[in-house]
Amino acid sequence: MMYNFIKFFKGDVMKKISRRNFIKTGLAAAAVGALNLQAAQDDEIKWDAEYDVLVVGSGLSANVAGIVAAEGGLGVALLEKMSRMGGNSVVSQLDFACVGTEQQEKAGIKDSIELFVKDLNKAGKGFNYIEQSYRIAENSKRAYEFVKARGVQYAEKLKHLGGHSVARSLETVGGGGACVQALNSHFESKGGKTLKRVKVDEIVLDKNGAAIGLKVREEYKFDKDLADDDAQNASGDVKFYKAKKAVVFASGGFSADKTFKAAQNPRLSLASTPSNPGATAGALKTMVKAGAMPVQVSLGRYSFGIPTEDLIFAIAVDGKNSKRFMNEDGDRQTLSDNILENMQKNESDMFPTIIFDTTGFASSHDPKRLQKFIETGKMKKFESLDELAADFKLNAQILKEEIKRYNESVAAKTDADFKKDLTKVAPIEKAPFYAILGAPGISYTPGGVRVNLNFEVLNINDNKPIKNLYAVGEATGGVHGYTRLTSCSTPDCISSAMIAAEHILKG
Repeated sequence: MMYNFIKFFKGDVMKKISRRNFIKTGLAAAAVGALNLQAAQDDEIKWDAEYDVLVVGSGLSANVAGIVAAEGGLGVALLEKMSRMGGNSVVSQLDFACVGTEQQEKAGIKDSIELFVKDLNKAGKGFNYIEQSYRIAENSKRAYEFVKARGVQYAEKLKHLGGHSVARSLETVGGGGACVQALNSHFESKGGKTLKRVKVDEIVLDKNGAAIGLKVREEYKFDKDLADDDAQNASGDVKFYKAKKAVVFASGGFSADKTFKAAQNPRLSLASTPSNPGATAGALKTMVKAGAMPVQVSLGRYSFGIPTEDLIFAIAVDGKNSKRFMNEDGDRQTLSDNILENMQKNESDMFPTIIFDTTGFASSHDPKRLQKFIETGKMKKFESLDELAADFKLNAQILKEEIKRYNESVAAKTDADFKKDLTKVAPIEKAPFYAILGAPGISYTPGGVRVNLNFEVLNINDNKPIKNLYAVGEATGGVHGYTRLTSCSTPDCISSAMIAAEHILKG
């Protein structure tokens, strides 16, 4: 077992816990590895602030949950541990996969809930909960209309992104930054509060195991130089916030938590990350301490520095041995797994080099995008393979031999080494040559806590809801499975937040 779970404190001991002793007990428990803290009676803690709903996070799902609750007349606060709001949402394009939009209608595209679900399940490879696939597809248009009515803008052009059977992905005008800003402005116009630099340390449970508030630290300052900020950072002032109706974790994933990723899956630690540095496992651990069931935390969804559909026109050689090691034609998940597996095998932290010649570069689905990579220095241009090898610290002789063998395979239309379809490609021989590191990144973590279709967090002991505790968006696990289909985090985050908040209002 990944975690040791110990029983809640019970009986007279709990009756005697004052606010001061609660803190002391919590620190002592942490010192001996305790994973559950339970508050006594509500009135035995001096609450520093009270709200109807506390939402942990300030990204897309947090703001949507906050809006629904605030529009329903509840007092809501979003708690953001960083000095800026938005989490990973503001660094994402937030493309939006949706069925039945006016854009699809205008384009004459025939789509359906069933087809969307089929695509989601294909990407999930059986790791995903099918009922969640239906939830995403069935609520995608409702989610789209909800945020659009609250200031989020979408382009007219539809995208047909990888893994989707038809064009159904909308481009968010201004990307995630504009989207979150519009939603947060609406949220605050309805009386909601966004509190920055507030770090959540514990979920406070009553004697019946229901969530009644949070132990937090105000004026917390994230320290990017610490190996494990969640464990080592003691900054901030301890406070207790009461949640009269519910606590919602819209805290995202842990794609920037190298230590936690390595513990779950050593391969994940080799990948880079474009994520917000605050995307750590702290919130997940906090929910687990309260009894939540963690699921699929060893999975990772990869990003890639270059459109992977273009790699069919390139050759990839590993950074340590300068040798070709894989079929370059594949989706981002397959390519990333192959790269990281090769690095593990070589006991190397060196990413492979991806090489195009002039013909391959021009064959890209978007040569202008590759040209921008050159302008920014991400991709480099060389007049000879010797220059390229020297710059990327490759063995020039081995590299030339690998390219010669590859070109012979292209001529024969057969890749005996890695079974790449060579009928669609040209040999790599025409200067100038172009090179870029093939650096998989973890931008999304499919693992999190188990929830039901109301997004109530389920207890690991009996699989029943922990009363008044919810998790939405990337904080949940098992929704997408093996990998998340591109542009599907947006309908997931929005619809899960809407459903959770609607359930709170009913209750």
